[in-house]
Parts: sequence; C-alpha cells; structure tokens
Amino acid sequence: MKNSAAEADDLRWFCNNLLELREQARQDGWSTELLGMLAELRAGTLPATTALERVCDRLGLPVRLRGYTPVPGQDPTVPPSGAYTCPSGRCSRVERREPGGLLPECAVFDEPLTLG
Repeated sequence: MKNSAAEADDLRWFCNNLLELREQARQDGWSTELLGMLAELRAGTLPATTALERVCDRLGLPVRLRGYTPVPGQDPTVPPSGAYTCPSGRCSRVERREPGGLLPECAVFDEPLTLG
C-alpha cells in the first residue's frame, strides 16, 4: 500500500507515542479500542490518519499535533543510507545509526526497524 506523506507521518506519530498511548488507554478504559485500531493499522484496513483522528478525539486533542503539512503531490524523499526505517515501509520514521546503540523497534508492528 502506497502512503502519502501525511499518512506516513501519522503512522510515525503512532510508532513514537504508542507506549504512552497504551498507558493512557489503560488508565482511561479504552485499551480494547486501541488494540482494535492497531490490528487494523497492521492489516492496512485503517488509515493512520483516521486512527490518529480517533485517538485525538479520545484524548481531547486537536487532530493536527504539529504545524507541518506536506505539499500536495510531494512524496517524502528516500531516507539516506545508514539509517533505520519502518519495517513495513508505511511510516516516515527514520532513526540514525548510533555506534553501539540498540536496534530501534517499531511499536505499531512489533518488529525491529530495517537498516537501509
């Protein structure tokens, strides 16, 4: 599935914030709903943008958590070599290699990031 830049950024947001989201969902009693969203994200049946809207609605936050909006029709650039990227190729997350550092993992898909 080809993602837009906004979709990839929204999936990256989920990956970066999933631990905190799980804790907040546990505290507020919507863990089952969050697990359902994650299953749909993994299956590719729920766009990350829609999932982010649902989560923001649950948390009482504005949908756009950042000021960045991609230019329509502009796809994200390919990450430079020597960096880790989303194992499914659906997210815009890029982690630089750190000598002796831990292998970064994707919280959404429960897999290590891919070195590219």
